[in-house]
Amino acid sequence: MTTSTESSKILKHRQRKAGAIGDNLRALRKARGLTIAAMAAASGISAASVSRIENGHISPTYEAIVSLAQGLQVDVSELFYHSGQAAFRGWWALTRAQEGDIIETPNYRFRPLCNNVAAKEYMVLDTTILNRSLEEFGELQKHPGQEQVIVTNGEVTVWTELYDPVELGVGDSFAFDSTLGHAVTYRGERPATLIWVCSAHA
Repeated sequence: MTTSTESSKILKHRQRKAGAIGDNLRALRKARGLTIAAMAAASGISAASVSRIENGHISPTYEAIVSLAQGLQVDVSELFYHSGQAAFRGWWALTRAQEGDIIETPNYRFRPLCNNVAAKEYMVLDTTILNRSLEEFGELQKHPGQEQVIVTNGEVTVWTELYDPVELGVGDSFAFDSTLGHAVTYRGERPATLIWVCSAHA
């Protein structure tokens, strides 16, 4: 049984992990000599939102993360894991089960897998779907890149702006152009999980 003290520690741990993107954003912005106002102008994200993201007061959507990466002229992966290292050859990476930072956005909870290298051309995210309906999700998201999802638990619906929704079960996979407005919601009583593969370049 989890005690109140243990629950408090878990909550603080999750909050700290959720602030990882804000910490990385601040480090990347300062390394480029950008003010918050300049960052806002470059990314199209308001200065107030940039400040709140950096301080961990709000969790950005994936679409906002892509916009910030474009403003910084870095790969999206740098915001998930800022290594400060240049790309190199002959690399390998490992993420053990249940290891890795948790990045929570309003729509998804991500655990990046093997993302501690700067050379990868793609990202793999162990993802929990947080919204049950499109109404809860909000506006469809769109951004540069390509994506593919593989359902690992539960059932999901993939919504796109030009096509009918697609329902997926465990083992099903779906790939799409990220510039197509999209959203993923879960069906059933419990949030579904999937492996999400996406291009690392903004």
